[in-house]
Amino acid sequence: MFRTLEMDLQQNQPVTLFLENVDLQLSFVWKFQQNSYPYTSDHGTGDLIMQNAVLSADSQQEKESCPGHMIISVLKTTMDYEKLRIQLKGGQSWIFQSLIDVILDSLQNQISDFLSSVLMNGFVGLINGAFEDGRRQKTLLTDQNIIKDERYVDKVQVGNGYISLMFSGYTYLGSNLTDEYLKSGTSPITMNKFNAEMQMAVKDDAFNNVYYIFHKYYDSYSGKDFKTINQPKLRFTNTGALVTMLVEANETQVEIELFAKPKLFDDLSKVVGRISFEYQAYSIDTAEGLNAEALLNQVVQHMNEVAEETGFQYNYALMVDIRDFQPIFDANERVMRLVGDLPKECLPY
Repeated sequence: MFRTLEMDLQQNQPVTLFLENVDLQLSFVWKFQQNSYPYTSDHGTGDLIMQNAVLSADSQQEKESCPGHMIISVLKTTMDYEKLRIQLKGGQSWIFQSLIDVILDSLQNQISDFLSSVLMNGFVGLINGAFEDGRRQKTLLTDQNIIKDERYVDKVQVGNGYISLMFSGYTYLGSNLTDEYLKSGTSPITMNKFNAEMQMAVKDDAFNNVYYIFHKYYDSYSGKDFKTINQPKLRFTNTGALVTMLVEANETQVEIELFAKPKLFDDLSKVVGRISFEYQAYSIDTAEGLNAEALLNQVVQHMNEVAEETGFQYNYALMVDIRDFQPIFDANERVMRLVGDLPKECLPY
C-alpha cells in the first residue's frame, strides 16, 4: 500500500514514496546446459517468492517535461524484504538433483539485478499511473453518484487520412443504473469531412440525457420563484440550439424557449472538459396575472448559473483545448460538431 503523502512537485523538490507490505511471487523458466561430457541438459520452471517487502523511491518531476504530460522520474530506489525463497520445479536429470544448491546460489547472486529490472520499472509506472489518476479526477458533477459512460459503441473506422472513434453518450445515476434515458439507444453519427484536423460530434440526445438526470434526481433547473415541470428539451437548428422548458410560477404553467449558445469549459490540468450552453431569452407564453418577462429573465439567469456543473463531460481529447473550436450545427442529423486543429505543442494551463 502507499503511505498517504501530500506531494508538492511544483518546486522540483524530490519526495520519497513508499510501497509497503509487498508479497510477491514471480514465475520463471530455467534451463541448464552442461558444457562438458556428458553434456547433460535439463529445464523446468520456478517461483521466486518474496514476503513483507518495502520499496521506496526518491522521485521528482522532470524539469523539462511538459506541464500537460508530467512525468515523475525516480532518482533512487531501495528495497528491503524479510524473506525470499526460490523454488525450482521440473528438473529430472541426476546432475540437476546433485547441483540444485549451486543453481540456487547462482540465482541468488543475480536476484538483486533481476528484482531491480522487474520491480523498480513497475514501481515507476505505478507512481506515474497513480499521479495521472489523481489528475484525471472528474470535475463535472457535484455529486459523485453520477457516472459518465465512455464505452466504445462501434468499431474504429480508418479512412484516407482520418480515424474515427464512436463513444457512448450516456450519463447514468450510479445508484440507479437501470434508469436509462434512452431505452432504444442513439442513432449513429455520420462523420462529415472538414478542412480541420479534429472534429467532435455530439448528438442532441447526449445533452437531453444530462437534462433528464439533473432534472429528475436533483431538480437542478428549478429556481427560487419557479418550478421546472418537465426536463428541458434541446433541439438543434441549422444556426444553433433551442431549449424548451415547461415551468410553473404563481400556480401558472407556461412554456419557455431559450436560445442556447455553446459554451466550452476546459480544465487541462485534469484532462477533462465540459460542453454546456450560454442561455438567452427566446420566447415565452403569455398568461394572465403573470409577469412573463420577469419570469423569463429569472429562468435565463438560473440556467446560466448551473450551466457549468450540469454540462456534458468529455474525456476523449487529451491536451486539446476545444474552447477555440468552431461549432457547426446539423438539424437533420440532430448533432453539433466542434471543429478545429490540434495544437502544435502542448498547451500551458
